[in-house]
Amino acid sequence: MRRFVLFLPWLSFTLALPGFALSNPQLVEGLVNIKFQLDSRVFAATAALNAAGFDLDAAELAENPPRKLVREWLSRMPPELLERLRQFYVSHDMERDPLKQQSKYISLSLSLTGAPEFRLKVKPRDAPSDVQSLIGFEDLIRETWEKGDLVRLWGMVQPFYLKEIESQRPVIRQTILTCLRYMHTEPRIALDRQVIFIPDLLNAYGVVNARNLGDTYIVIVGPFRTAKSMHGIRHEYLHFMIDPLIAKYTAYLPEAEPFLESVRQRPRVLARYKEDFSLVVTESLIGSIERRLNAGSDEEKAFQLVTGYDEGLVLAPYFEEALKKFERGRPSLQEFIPELLQGIRWDIEKKRPELLARLRDELASRHSHQQAQAQAEGKRDQEARDLLTDANKSLLAGEFDKAKELLSQVLRRDPDNASALYGMAQISGQNQDLEGALELYERAARNAGEQKWIAAWCLVRRGNIFYFQRDTARARSEWSTVLDMKGDLRGAREEASKALSGK
Repeated sequence: MRRFVLFLPWLSFTLALPGFALSNPQLVEGLVNIKFQLDSRVFAATAALNAAGFDLDAAELAENPPRKLVREWLSRMPPELLERLRQFYVSHDMERDPLKQQSKYISLSLSLTGAPEFRLKVKPRDAPSDVQSLIGFEDLIRETWEKGDLVRLWGMVQPFYLKEIESQRPVIRQTILTCLRYMHTEPRIALDRQVIFIPDLLNAYGVVNARNLGDTYIVIVGPFRTAKSMHGIRHEYLHFMIDPLIAKYTAYLPEAEPFLESVRQRPRVLARYKEDFSLVVTESLIGSIERRLNAGSDEEKAFQLVTGYDEGLVLAPYFEEALKKFERGRPSLQEFIPELLQGIRWDIEKKRPELLARLRDELASRHSHQQAQAQAEGKRDQEARDLLTDANKSLLAGEFDKAKELLSQVLRRDPDNASALYGMAQISGQNQDLEGALELYERAARNAGEQKWIAAWCLVRRGNIFYFQRDTARARSEWSTVLDMKGDLRGAREEASKALSGK
């Protein structure tokens, strides 16, 4: 995540986050200086970006009414302005990666003064590198604000942004609480710094951009999708807590060069790690904490560890081991961090590539075995589907003995197969074995799972049998149950309704 420092003029207003309990119930905002804030600069920049052709997740506009409204509104701007916006976006999209592009435009927005001027706060040569590549777009933002009447549009969409903040509150609350508990940390430890969350509803789902502005940490959150958004927010909150600790105890770190040389040798190393040992330390530690907090199997976490190592996080294996000691103790992470950093030793870490290679091979072997199992299961599933198809054809042709043999083959492989049980129940009914049919329909309904239509038709046919046996009360009970079922029941609901009405 890119970070830079500049003077930031705050706009709009602040909303307090409801309290949560630690040792003493207090407001989260009062404990860890968290604020929610709307920012017209982010809105204006991402509105202009959408008008220019930013389409990431645009296919899902039905789920994002404010973005749909903004895009339709701006489509009525002068065609000449829309073309200049489009030309700027296309000509500056060197990486052909909309996710990376949006990050640069967010950086630009935070480098500007407020509406309606939208001027750079610093000289172009002093702007962050990703902002320098977009110099000139601020003029298009200003023109879009004026000719697109964004001041009125901003007022129209703000209720959506306030609603988004309310949906973010409980997730952010739980995320912060989880992180602080893991770090054995009282939230007052972060009172000297501030986190500000800015919703960005015109971006892609789950995108989280973070910027470090001196003692203020800015987190710009795209439209919320809980799991994806939560992971991004948690990652940035861990940066908020850990970045200053690494900076404070830099002197405890070993000589960087042998570790960086190891980073450069990794097969899929990310460029940002090649020359920045502090970043390698920070991201290795945060990634290890996240794996400790994540659900999932040990194998999944081992795969994540190997993937991170291959990308340059060469201290992740060390932190995986060191954090186990931290978890067993009582000190906070702030108190433990000097020992944690002092424990990094090149004479140990230089042996990691060989250890990780063995782990990688072991994971690859397991994956191959799992793939083979999945293929075998897929083959068995296809064979079962083929048998069921042939059995259904035999049933329709009145060839009940042949159908029974085919269905029996399916049930020998899978005794709870709902489709096969349903077919066998039909055969029992044809053979006047009504008690056997009732039992088979009941088993089929119990095992139908997501195939609601099978369960529904089983109940219809059980009702028919009970009605034939002159047990009207039980018959109506079965049919009535069908009426309460949801989803596509393939005509069973209509059949039950007819039966209840005497038709």
